[in-house]
Formats: sequence, structure tokens, C-alpha cells
Amino acid sequence: MNQRITANLASILTLAIIWEALGRGLQTILIPPLSQVGSAWLHLIKNGGLLENLIISLGTLVVGFFLALTLGVAIGVLMGSFEKVEHCLDLYINGLMASPTIAFIPVLILWFGLGVQSRIVVVFLFSFFVIAVNTMTGIKYVDSSLVEMSRSFGAKGWELFYKVQLPAALPMIMAGVKLGVGRAVKGMVTGEVVLALTGTGAMIMQYGSAFATDALFAIILTILVVALIAMKIVEVIDRRLTSWKVEIAVE
Repeated sequence: MNQRITANLASILTLAIIWEALGRGLQTILIPPLSQVGSAWLHLIKNGGLLENLIISLGTLVVGFFLALTLGVAIGVLMGSFEKVEHCLDLYINGLMASPTIAFIPVLILWFGLGVQSRIVVVFLFSFFVIAVNTMTGIKYVDSSLVEMSRSFGAKGWELFYKVQLPAALPMIMAGVKLGVGRAVKGMVTGEVVLALTGTGAMIMQYGSAFATDALFAIILTILVVALIAMKIVEVIDRRLTSWKVEIAVE
């Protein structure tokens, strides 16, 4: 873990040095020095409403992702546990996952308008399908010998699912959750830019159209940090839920 942190810090420091050098050497509006981006970020925090808009964006992200997580895991479990459910839903799940989400924007506007509901649905659509598919795969392909052995010891029904199938499928489920939270951040920004100019999406459009690239990069880096923090939270939860894998490996 320490090696990974050291490598990450070294990578960030290297990128920062290269960015600063390029910005100062090229002297173009397209690549402002990182120090200038940092100054713009501080200004946005103090006077530009970045925190206010970030809170708006995070509210949409949390609600949309929570719905995607809840329904994605539930439907994925049903599809992985019952073949009839899988046969009924598999066509739609895979078809919609392969379709570009932005194609549904006009329909969402007709159904939900340009308010927060539409943005929540966009976040949901971006993250739901990958969570559902990973959950289904994890449940469906649990080691059959493990299931049979558990049944021989009297495990059945809910007990079999809760104590055997779900723990065995957790690594695959959490992989889907990690992918889903990254896609949810994309959905958050997409909804704000395409549906309604609000939150960080509105700031991206505002400073992008004004060619204020220092502020634009500051907002983009803020969104990147939000995505990294969200994914890191999922990683921590994953390690706690699947700590038994490490214990087995050590033994």
C-alpha cells in the first residue's frame, strides 16, 4: 500500500511539473500553467460559487447513484438467481447498456422536464446497467461446488444466498459498483451540460465559452477529484466487505 501511495504521489508530482513547464514555455491560452489554474481555483472557491454549484451537482450524483445501486443490485441478484428473470430482462438490460445514454435526452425532457428529476435519471442511466450486469454475473457464476457443499450441510433458501452466494459474488458486485460510480460522475456532468445549465456543468459551459481556460481546468480538476474520492470510498468499502479473500490468501 505504501508503494502504491508513493507511486501515485510521484506520478502527480511529475504531471504537475510537466504541466507547469508546458504552460510557462508555450505561453498559450490553451494550456495555462498549473499555478495559474490553482489561483483560479482559489478565486472560484472564494467568489465564483464553486462550492455552491458543487453541492448542487453532488446532490444529483448521490440520489441518482443511490437509486442505480439499489435497483442495480436487486435486479442483478434476481437475474443471477432465476433463469426466467434473466431471459425476460437480459435483452433489455444489454441493449440499453450498449445504447448511447445521450440518445434518451429528448425523451427525458418530455417526461421529466428540465429540472432535477431529469438530471437524476441521467445519472441513474449512466450507472445502473453496469451494476446490474456485474451483479448478475457474480451471482450466476458462484462456484457450484461451494453451493452444493453448503446444501449438504443444510443451507438453503435465504441462508444459502446470504451466507454463501452473496459473499462469493461480492468481488464482482463491487467491481460493478466501482465502474458505476465513475459513470455516475459522467452522467452528473452530462445532465448538467445537456439538460439544464446548472451546477458544475453550467460553470464548465460558462468559462469554456469565455475561453477562461484557467478557471475551466480548475473546475475539471475539481470534478476529477470528486470522481477519485468516490471511487476510493468504494475501494475502502470493497476491502472491508471482501477482507476474507485476503485472509484466505495469507493462509
